Amino acid sequence: MSAALDLTKHIEVTITEDSEDDYQYEEVPADDDFSLLEGDEDLIKALQTIQEQAEDAQIIAQQSVLTSKHSVSEIPEVVDDFLCNFLVRMGMVRTLDCFQTEWYELMQKGAIERKDIGFVPDMYTYNQHLEMENRRLKKELENYKLAASKAKEALQKIQKERDFHRMHHKRVVQEKNRLISDIKRLKAHYASYEPMLKQLTEKYQTILRQKMLTNLERDRAVGQVTGLQATLQNLESGRASEIPVTRGFRISHRYSSEPLSCSCQGMHPAIEIWSIQAEQHFKSP
Repeated sequence: MSAALDLTKHIEVTITEDSEDDYQYEEVPADDDFSLLEGDEDLIKALQTIQEQAEDAQIIAQQSVLTSKHSVSEIPEVVDDFLCNFLVRMGMVRTLDCFQTEWYELMQKGAIERKDIGFVPDMYTYNQHLEMENRRLKKELENYKLAASKAKEALQKIQKERDFHRMHHKRVVQEKNRLISDIKRLKAHYASYEPMLKQLTEKYQTILRQKMLTNLERDRAVGQVTGLQATLQNLESGRASEIPVTRGFRISHRYSSEPLSCSCQGMHPAIEIWSIQAEQHFKSP
């Protein structure tokens, strides 16, 4: 019976992690959202299935050992039942029919007595149970191999996803560092323009004040000109009302004289002429 227990084997699936001592991890903020991969769920399910099958195999092995002990020691199997079960297990249906027909004919004729039949030796029964146990263990081994293959595929998929996310994280960190350096460089570049901007602002304020003063002076000058024009108009209108016009003059002839200008002007005492310059003469009608 101890041999049956020795045939119960357990398959342990060991998952070795790659050495990551040469990889420099950087701290990732805790608020980053990482979605659960489908490969992780498959790996967990595969490991749970392997563990449950191992536990079931232990229970079935213990029950089969106990059952085999009772069947061998307490309930021995007769020869005809042993042969019938063997033929059924092997699928030899026609041989089974022939055996049963001939067996029961001999029993009816009295050629075979029930007391002379006897039981199958314990060794044959024990070998039969060992064979059944061996088949069951082979089937479990195939299941374990299948589960281990699925777990291996899931592990490879997870490792690929891990490498992908690791490279993506590395690229993101490099991009972040590059952006930080660019921001610092731009801040330093803009800081160099601060004195110039301050100087331009002061110039702008000065020009704006000068413009305002110029506008005020212009408005004052315009007001003065307007006032002078109004005063001049008032004076002209008042003078025109005080000096009445008695008669007018018109040009009748023009005479040329010396090229020098005349130093005085006035009316001729005898002739009605008005002299403005040496070369111009005006005669009144």
